[in-house]
Amino acid sequence: MGLNVIYRIDKVWFRGFGEMVEEMLDKLETECRQNEIVPLRLVFFGNPDNNAQYLEHRGWVIDLVRKRCECHGWRMPLLTYVAQRSLDSGLVMESQCVTRQNSEHILEKVSAEGVRYFTVENAEGKRLFTEGILPSSLEAPIFDQSTEVLDKLGKVLAAEQMDINSIVRQWNYIERITCIPEGRNQHYQDFNDARSHFYARTEWKRGYPAATGIGTSHGGIMVEVDAVVLTCRRCAAVALDNALQVAAHDYSQNVLIGVADKIFRHKTTPKFERAKAVVSPESGLQVYISGTAAIRGEASLTGVGIGQQTVTTLENIEYLISRQNLRKHGVKVEKIPEIQIFRVYLKSEELLEPARTIINSRYPNVSALYVLTDVCRDELLIEIEGAAFTAE
Repeated sequence: MGLNVIYRIDKVWFRGFGEMVEEMLDKLETECRQNEIVPLRLVFFGNPDNNAQYLEHRGWVIDLVRKRCECHGWRMPLLTYVAQRSLDSGLVMESQCVTRQNSEHILEKVSAEGVRYFTVENAEGKRLFTEGILPSSLEAPIFDQSTEVLDKLGKVLAAEQMDINSIVRQWNYIERITCIPEGRNQHYQDFNDARSHFYARTEWKRGYPAATGIGTSHGGIMVEVDAVVLTCRRCAAVALDNALQVAAHDYSQNVLIGVADKIFRHKTTPKFERAKAVVSPESGLQVYISGTAAIRGEASLTGVGIGQQTVTTLENIEYLISRQNLRKHGVKVEKIPEIQIFRVYLKSEELLEPARTIINSRYPNVSALYVLTDVCRDELLIEIEGAAFTAE
């Protein structure tokens, strides 16, 4: 029996924060009952005013979800709260669910550092899912926060006897990602340096994870991962490159912001692949689509508006998951994977309507969330990530 994750997006209109969470959980409860699914991970996107309120909101989410679970006898799902304001609702939630049958095989665990995570083992191998992992202080320097969070992640993987290179999808949330504090490095570059040190603990013969490195208004550094160790001979985790773009981990020093890392003696690159395909005869094909923007080669598409950046971003994604590109990487498919959801990150409010119009026209049946946040380069207006599947 395979494991298929079902992605859903729900939105509620403006009310008090607790009321919005309760309404969201009402929707989730109905959907789970009607579709006989169980929540694996819930990712809430909200708009706290500062780090203190971020932690307060996160605490409310945990308490309200726990009470709902206790009332209905559910297992508590993994929870992540992201400080990114929804542009078309008061609160938005991405739910990642599994069937009731799959849910029976999932084990809930907590690390010595308090990180909640799930594991599931079957004939394909072993999978691991974490909650959003936070540092002990949101006010510490970004490099220190990043190092602490990644160390917590490393201990979770070590406890499960899973190598760091088993990570297939990583979400990296970085407060004020392009900020350059006086006398310090850019936040994103500090995170990249910390990630490079973490990843240097192992070898990456089958490519890095798919990943998103995205800004948040508050919340410090937070990391969340899916990891997979495949034991079935017909299963594989395959890194997908994109001929239209230079691989992010091969960027030149010219496009990186900051100063050289003291140990590596150069600015370290973002260590991720454009996508990662997980192939198995039981679960089919799942493609994790990394955060994708209007970049060709290693250069941002500049001098154009949101319309052209959106189209170019979608073209990058479409080529990435095309039958031609999948077969080029040894993934044999008869049909193109179907995109289940998009997360759309926008730099300003006025970009919503033109971006949404283009996305809806090309993908009318794909659920999408739209949030306001900064992306990894100042000149980029939009970034899109997604998940795509082909059932075998």
